[in-house]
This record gives sequence, structure tokens and C-alpha cells, in this order.
Amino acid sequence: MLAEIGSLASIAGLLVALVGLGFALLQLSRLRGETRAARQAAEETRRLLRRDLAGTDLTRLSERIQGLMEMHRSGDRARALDRYPEIRRLFLEIRRQHPNLTAEHRLQIQSAVNALTNMQNQVEALTGEVPHEMSVEFNLILSRYQANLLVELEDRLQ
Repeated sequence: MLAEIGSLASIAGLLVALVGLGFALLQLSRLRGETRAARQAAEETRRLLRRDLAGTDLTRLSERIQGLMEMHRSGDRARALDRYPEIRRLFLEIRRQHPNLTAEHRLQIQSAVNALTNMQNQVEALTGEVPHEMSVEFNLILSRYQANLLVELEDRLQ
């Protein structure tokens, strides 16, 4: 009789263990699904944050370019010289913060940085105010970057 009770207890223990194992596997499955959902939510939040930051960076860059164009028009050489490095830094920061940019966009950003360096060097070489012809040429270049590159970057980063 004790042998039968022992066998029944063993069978009951095995059943309880199997039910517990099944419950544990079910909980692991739920936890994996919740972890996956949390990871996806975090990725989406990161993507939205990058998009918002990109919009802010591009807006700030556009405003700085617009300000530089005004300085060119007014012949404000000293303030223009202060603005070139800032605009170059903003372009380079956008390129660094957004590794998903195309190779073409990266080249266009580098072209803009080179153009700004060239403009700064030409303005530094002047002894007086920026000549009107030079400011018109510079503003044409800057307006192309503003109208084309910044718009393309905004589309790409949104």
C-alpha cells in the first residue's frame, strides 16, 4: 500500500512539475514578446527623436546661412568671418549625427564645407569691405545650398 501511495505521489509530483514547466515556458514566451515590443517602441522613439533633432539642426543651419547672406549684402566682413566656421561646423555635425545619409549627400555636404572655406579665405584676403560682385556670387552659392541641399537633407532625414 505504501508503494502505491509513493507511486501516486511521484506521478502527482511529475504532473505538478510539468504544469509548472508549462507555466514557466508560457511566461518566458510572454516576456520575450514584451521585450520585443519594448525594443521596437524604443527604436521608434529614437527614430522620431533623430527626425526632430534633424529638423531643428537644418532650421538652425538655414537661419545661419540666411544671416550670412545678409552680412554679405551689407558688406559686414568681420561678422561674416565669424559665421563661416559656425556654418561649416553645423554641416559637419549633421553629417556626423546621421550615418544613414547617402554617399551623394555626404559629398554635397563636403562640397558645401569646402565652398565655405573658400569663401572665408577670400574674405580674409580682402583689406576692405566685401565687394558687391563677390557677395552676389557667394550668396548665389549659399542660396543653392539652402534651396537644394537643405531641402534634400530634410526629405532624407524625415
